[in-house]
Amino acid sequence: MTRDAYDRLARVWSETTDDGPFNGLLERPALRGLVPRPLGGKAVLDAGCGSGAQCEWLLDEGAQVTGIDLSPAMIDRAAERCDGRGRFQVADLAGPLPFAAGSFDGITCSLALHYLRDWSTPLSSFASLLRPDGWVVLSLDHPFGPPLPTQQGGYFDIELVSDTWRKADVEVTQHFWRRPLSAVVDSFAAAGFVIERVAEPQPTPASIDRFPELSRIAGTPCFIVYHLTLR
Repeated sequence: MTRDAYDRLARVWSETTDDGPFNGLLERPALRGLVPRPLGGKAVLDAGCGSGAQCEWLLDEGAQVTGIDLSPAMIDRAAERCDGRGRFQVADLAGPLPFAAGSFDGITCSLALHYLRDWSTPLSSFASLLRPDGWVVLSLDHPFGPPLPTQQGGYFDIELVSDTWRKADVEVTQHFWRRPLSAVVDSFAAAGFVIERVAEPQPTPASIDRFPELSRIAGTPCFIVYHLTLR
């Protein structure tokens, strides 16, 4: 279901999110702010690359970029966007990733893990793929964020919830897992990661001027970004 939804969204994703209030102005700047620099010559995997916005940024920073995504249509868009730079292939984070151990200096993963109930496989894959002193920077919906209308359980429940989005003329209902902060941290620790830094982005006055709807989340947790390293 996740793949099919993103296949449908692929043709409008860049135009509706790159400069949009939530992905473009809130989550992506926070994620990029935790990516270690300089990136020149560093091999970076963008896991769940979507239509390639993060890949393009990493390439512009000088990284050697590999982008993977569950959606073939998104991979096509990302490759087109990056215009011959980088490598792109379809891959599912729920299974072992098709790269040799120690292939990457860093991994970015933007708002993708919450589609999976079990994080043991993707996080173990990330740990295996990293070189010494490697890092992971990943973003998630904030566990302290307001509950969605479909959410039945409480904060401490691990629960599959849904949300309906409309991007341009495409409407999809996405399904993803909510989990408490303790479950998130335990999953990181079980894979051998420690948390180095955390970012909890908030809308700026300038972004609220452009998108007044952001005022309703000012002071409210929305996204959270983790910078992880191996123990």
